[in-house]
Amino acid sequence: MIATARPIAHGQAMTNYATKDFRADIVKVNLLTEDLPPMGMWDEMVLHMNRFKQKFARKPIDKTSIRIEVSPSMNESDGWTLDDWQRFTEEFVDELDQVTKTPDGKHKNLVPTVIKNSQYFAALHYDAKSGIPHLHLVVNRIDKDGNINDCHFIGERAVAAAHTINQRHGWKDPMEIREEHLQQITNDCMDILKSMPSFGWTYYETMLTKRGYKVKIQRDKENVVRGYSIKMGNSSYKSSDLGKGRNLMPSKIEDTWRKLHPIQKPMAVQTPKSLDSKKPTTDRLSTAQASSSQAKPSATNNDYRQVFLIDGERVQLSIPERVYRELDSKIEVPDNSNAPHEDILKVAMLLFLNYVDAATAMSESYGGGGGTGTGWGKDKDEDELEWARRCAKMANWLCKPIVRRWKRGK
Repeated sequence: MIATARPIAHGQAMTNYATKDFRADIVKVNLLTEDLPPMGMWDEMVLHMNRFKQKFARKPIDKTSIRIEVSPSMNESDGWTLDDWQRFTEEFVDELDQVTKTPDGKHKNLVPTVIKNSQYFAALHYDAKSGIPHLHLVVNRIDKDGNINDCHFIGERAVAAAHTINQRHGWKDPMEIREEHLQQITNDCMDILKSMPSFGWTYYETMLTKRGYKVKIQRDKENVVRGYSIKMGNSSYKSSDLGKGRNLMPSKIEDTWRKLHPIQKPMAVQTPKSLDSKKPTTDRLSTAQASSSQAKPSATNNDYRQVFLIDGERVQLSIPERVYRELDSKIEVPDNSNAPHEDILKVAMLLFLNYVDAATAMSESYGGGGGTGTGWGKDKDEDELEWARRCAKMANWLCKPIVRRWKRGK
């Protein structure tokens, strides 16, 4: 059994969610009028708060409610009736009110909560995908006597209460459940990486969602992924907690993908023709590949490799790592574009390697249009990084959605 708790300011919205507009099973109503509709229970809580509004006028209470989730496992709650859930709710509340220190012992002598003497209701939910039952409690911060429920370290207190109840009933400890969840998520992440022909955040997120997880990705102002978390049931796990040696974090996940896809034999690639340039790019690309093969007999660890689908065939291409970083830093997702950062980056890579047809086709799949224009290609005296910056700029433009304006007929 696991439990979470935190103070919230959106008590009304949480009341709607917890009761599912009164379609959830209400297993316990404490110090509230029985058989009230959801908003009736919330209005009664607000009325009680207003009675003591003057008492807290100098320091108003922003977070007026406590949100609590309690989730026994399927085995632990197997065969429970609503009466069993009611007794379980009362047991948890009684245990939570007795907690005065955090599980790690760092914070002691905490002011105990008095939820037992506060207005609250408990509603029973069933997870849409797993079917695991769990309780949602909405608690009034102001108890029956007009005192405020102390919420310092309320989340840690809920964990401590769950730990005590688990020991009492011989159930699994929350930390043990957490480790099992982390291992399951890690295994699923690694399976998805193995199935990916090339790494991309959009595909990675989509496949995790298909497996029943909720994924939250954090990007910076340059649209670079800096972190993500995966939610399983009511628990959320950071990427830094997953994998071995934090190898599923954004800074390491592409290296993890590469290790799962070792290159055995270089694939022979036929150089495509330029889309708009009158002068074919075959000689230029062949010369570059030849000079590269003379300097380095095979791709080194300093090369960035990516698999593309070109003319119906999977082709693995590589560019210098410094070029990849330069391209990545110059990609800008156009306004109103549904093209993700990583796919615009792929367009830029194709342009850099003179796969103009493939780059244009890929940009058109996201609503972009137009072409590179005649004479597109690397200038004779152009620096490699300058060429990369020009390719990134062209990729940003190619992936910009076409705005079609219709004229009114006369």
